[in-house]
Amino acid sequence: MSSLVQDLRFGARMLVKKPGFTLVAALTLALGIGANTAIFSLVYGALLRPLSFVEPDRLVVPVSFNRGRGDESSSVTYADYLDWKNENVFESVAALNLLSTVDLTGGSGEPERVRVAEVTGEYFEVMRARPVIGRTLMPDDYVVGAPSRMVVISYGLWTRRFGGDASILDQKIYLNGRPYTVVGVMSENSIWPPNREVVFPMAVGPNPGPDLMRRDNMIFSSIARLRPGQTIVEADAAMATIAGRLEQEFPESRAGWNNKAVGLREYTVGKQLRLSLVVLLAAVGFVLLIACVNVANLSLARVFGREREMAIRIALGAGRGRLMRQLLTESLILSIVGGGAGCLLGVWGLELLLSIVPADTPRLTEIRIDGLVLGFSALISLGTAILCGLLPAIQCSRVDLNESLKESARGATGGRRAGFVRNLLVVAEVSLSLALLIGAGLMIRSFLRVQQIDPGLRVDRLVTMELIAPSIRYPKSAQVIGVYESLVDRLRETPGVESAAISSALPVGGGGFYLGRSFLKEGQAEPPAAPDYQGQWNAVGPGYFETSGIRLIEGREFDRRDTQKGIQVIIINQTIARRMFPGESAIGKRIKSWRDENVLREVVGVVEDVRYFGRDDEVRGCVYVPHSQDWWSAMVLTVRTQSDPASAIANIRGAIASVDKDMAVANVSTMVDAMNRSVASRRVSAVLLAAFSVLALVLAVIGIYGVLSYSVGQRTREIGIRIGLGARATDVMRLVVTQGMKLALIGIGVGLAMAFGLTRLMASLLYEVTATDPWTFAVIPLVLAGVALVACLLPARRATKVDPIVALRYE
Repeated sequence: MSSLVQDLRFGARMLVKKPGFTLVAALTLALGIGANTAIFSLVYGALLRPLSFVEPDRLVVPVSFNRGRGDESSSVTYADYLDWKNENVFESVAALNLLSTVDLTGGSGEPERVRVAEVTGEYFEVMRARPVIGRTLMPDDYVVGAPSRMVVISYGLWTRRFGGDASILDQKIYLNGRPYTVVGVMSENSIWPPNREVVFPMAVGPNPGPDLMRRDNMIFSSIARLRPGQTIVEADAAMATIAGRLEQEFPESRAGWNNKAVGLREYTVGKQLRLSLVVLLAAVGFVLLIACVNVANLSLARVFGREREMAIRIALGAGRGRLMRQLLTESLILSIVGGGAGCLLGVWGLELLLSIVPADTPRLTEIRIDGLVLGFSALISLGTAILCGLLPAIQCSRVDLNESLKESARGATGGRRAGFVRNLLVVAEVSLSLALLIGAGLMIRSFLRVQQIDPGLRVDRLVTMELIAPSIRYPKSAQVIGVYESLVDRLRETPGVESAAISSALPVGGGGFYLGRSFLKEGQAEPPAAPDYQGQWNAVGPGYFETSGIRLIEGREFDRRDTQKGIQVIIINQTIARRMFPGESAIGKRIKSWRDENVLREVVGVVEDVRYFGRDDEVRGCVYVPHSQDWWSAMVLTVRTQSDPASAIANIRGAIASVDKDMAVANVSTMVDAMNRSVASRRVSAVLLAAFSVLALVLAVIGIYGVLSYSVGQRTREIGIRIGLGARATDVMRLVVTQGMKLALIGIGVGLAMAFGLTRLMASLLYEVTATDPWTFAVIPLVLAGVALVACLLPARRATKVDPIVALRYE
């Protein structure tokens, strides 16, 4: 212990004697450790932190996928849930109807929109959730026609709207105007999905109706708990057996469909986010590795500068192991200082990350710096101490006593051995930097491609919001249709409003519509005898296309003549038109769909394609029907303003209140903001990768500059002799630049090989850019070579100013 304390004291004194080296090395390590701490906090909180449920690893989400079309959806049918329950596929399984949103009134505050979940009786058995106060839903609450409706609410809703007041129990709240009694408040983070704030019972009798039991009625979700010892593979096999039987029994609706179980944590995060976070973690790992190489290079220069000191200590009896321990101790002190500063940078960096990541990032509230993250920081600090100190220590242990004293006598330190090791480290820096730069270049190119995509509508001066006409106040379809027509008419007279319209779905995430429905041409045979055509279903009001800026290609828009009693009409997008009616006009043709049963609708218009799920969404088939012929109570209002949308929002709210003062307005947003949110995750990934790449590039350039500066300093006598014998400045500059560019070009070659393999792992994150994009693989190495050339020119220029008389006199 005394020798360790002595090593620490001596190491601290040596570092204090070289404040420049100590500051640069500590700062370099702090940047690498801080970036890793921040990103690891993000990755651990989103991917690795255990879910807050009881035995969360046994919770799975059954999903559906189609083998023929490649579709995968979290939606299942109610009949699927009953099959899994009756055949004991899981320990327990529940079905959920994730109704989008409802208007909540009751308690203090204005009406607000909340997300709700309607669940079957097994839900709380599956989740094993416990209430903070009150109780969960009981079997009697699920009885069809029960006189009183019971609900439980989330901890967040209880504290936010009701101030955490325990008197909320047995009090009534109103959802879409209907009274519900609160019987319990669930503990924090105990409801799934986590964005649901009210849970109420799905009351279904012993004989569900035919609509509920349709095998293609995939409007439900499910959550299940595996039996103890049961694996996901076993559950998948059991569901596949059932799906195979159903495919034989219901070929028209179940052809190609199968089911599988996805772990709840995996499902919550999603494949794309998981891969994005892994890529970011790998990127900051590269940055830390480059930082360690840089510090190791600095330490090598310092160690070789102390070679005479080490030789004398060995001559006086010090063992080589003792010298290695001393140098590792100095490296440990550096890493402790760098690690402490890195933790502070990590806290600041995490705050910055949380301010730029999308608000809908899964498990965002669970991302924080805690003891485990600090333990990770301590671990990587120890790792950097070993990485930064081991190579210099090994080199020091190989000191040749006689040769070192001879070299010291003539002023050279390290000789060829020093140069080879330092050159090798520079090559490693350049190759790692290039691999990271190419990855960032691919992500940036991909993001720019997404930004250039035409979403299919004019996003300027558009403001949107979600509304609902509660059935308790508007029990009849005519009343729902009438209130929305009155609202649109009132808005068109509102100052600052150019036009207004309603729709059941909005581009990039507003509202909802039926997904992936089958459409057939008039007279066409039913599947599987003939192929069907897939498309989304959107109910819209008159003026929707004009207001949204969706171009009408052929035919007409909907208007007030399209009533419930009139001809059933439909407008289709270009994709549906091309697939169903190739080479001919779709106008006047008649089609039917699952939604309409056997109703034939006449095509009255064709509009351009709109990417409803973001700029990077695939082009999908989509149909539009008049809201007056397919009414929805929950709609999205789209308003095109005459000037800045923000300035018109107050007037829009006032117009809504003048039609129905109790109608809640939710998710007010401009379309520009909505579009930006749709690509926010790509933007964040591209920005972070670019930032890490620039940091890596700077460190690599510093490494090249440092090696050449050191080399020039050690070759002062040689350069002086060359100049004395008549070498020109250009010759000396060429000598130094050639040395540096050889290292850079070797590093670029190795980095290209690394990047060619590594970028394939991020192929699914790219959009219209290949993982081996020639443009990126050509330009990025040229940029790095140019920057390396600049780093070489600075010490080369200094070499040309060597005075041969001074150099030789010094020697």
